[in-house]
Amino acid sequence: MSFSSLTKKSVFTRQDAFAYLIYVYALIIPLRTHLKSYVFLALLAYFLWKCLFAGNWRHIPKSSAFKALAGYFALCVLSLLYTEHPKETLNFIILQGTLAFLPLIVYKQLTLKQIHAALLLFCLSCFCLSVYATVDITRQYFDKFPQHVHQWQEIDWTFFSYFLPQNIKFHAPYYSLYIGVCLIIHSYFLFVSRKTHQKKAFFLHLFFCVFFFAFQALLSSRTALVATVVVIALVWAYVAVKAGRYGLMVAVVVFTLGTSFLVFQKVTYLKMKFSESAGVYQRKMMWTSALDIIREHPLLGISHGNAEEALVERYKANQFTEGVEARFDAHNQFLMHGVSLGILGALAFLLVLFFLGKEAYQRQDYILFCFIAVFAICCLTESLLQRRDGTLLFSFITSLLLFANKEPQVGLPADEPVDKTPTT
Repeated sequence: MSFSSLTKKSVFTRQDAFAYLIYVYALIIPLRTHLKSYVFLALLAYFLWKCLFAGNWRHIPKSSAFKALAGYFALCVLSLLYTEHPKETLNFIILQGTLAFLPLIVYKQLTLKQIHAALLLFCLSCFCLSVYATVDITRQYFDKFPQHVHQWQEIDWTFFSYFLPQNIKFHAPYYSLYIGVCLIIHSYFLFVSRKTHQKKAFFLHLFFCVFFFAFQALLSSRTALVATVVVIALVWAYVAVKAGRYGLMVAVVVFTLGTSFLVFQKVTYLKMKFSESAGVYQRKMMWTSALDIIREHPLLGISHGNAEEALVERYKANQFTEGVEARFDAHNQFLMHGVSLGILGALAFLLVLFFLGKEAYQRQDYILFCFIAVFAICCLTESLLQRRDGTLLFSFITSLLLFANKEPQVGLPADEPVDKTPTT
């Protein structure tokens, strides 16, 4: 809904206000600000008002995915009963709260155009943040190495890869995941604009696809980069095969392999991390320590409040000094849930991913399916839901794409042009 159309209306409705609140939330999720908490509280207040005064308390999602999310959140709450550190455990439960409450808040509240607008505003925010970070780190680099202003071939790109995310206080694996999500979103709109013959939109989304791919390569977070590229390539190849366009499938595979080889050769920091197997030993020690704790507390784990100290003690026993000093988590979300919530917690999280992926596939929802696949892969090397950046991203994308649409679902056929706006 455009601003001009809103100004022609005699009344600014609650639905309009809600949509714009979602837009603001989409814009600030990638930013390094605490405003996102206040906006979420405003959304929650709207939901509570709707339940208490508008009589809409019965309108809750009935899908298997939401039941899995509710079950997972219930296990988090249950861990309060056996924790030795209730404050830390309660903070973790609050952190996970958006996973259960955001689907309820947005349930059937937005049109498809509003959902698309929110997704693109999220991408725009990531783009602006990335441009700002690049400009600022470039200024710092040339202040430190002024001689390189006229010697571009001497520029140390590892400086950019290493310090750029730190400069804006965004942990590199999470930042790379955000950029990968933007690449997924714009690749979807690139496909749609090609099918609908919108040339200007096509080249605009092509520009953003190139930008986000190049920027993700610069960040050099291996898991997020590889997962994003592989998942997008596989889905595009699937669409091509489904449409009977085998030549396009071969082109996708060749282009992906060629581009990946070029990036590997040209991005120094990425090549160095792969060749030196950076982080492999550390993760081996973290995973071994986490498995030791899971064996001792298999059913319900030891709660999130106790997990950090238990891991540190296990690092000491395994003589993993770096882990003790940095107080690492397990760097694997499945194992981290195993430590905190036991096998039941890890299984609950797996069920969340399974049902979300299943519903995305059934709906032929390109963005949601790719996001779930990439997020699940990244969970193998990072504990994404232990930080606010990971939890907010997961709840925002899944809630928006799976629960928010109040219109009938419209499929995206792979073998014929579309003449209406497709579903994501």
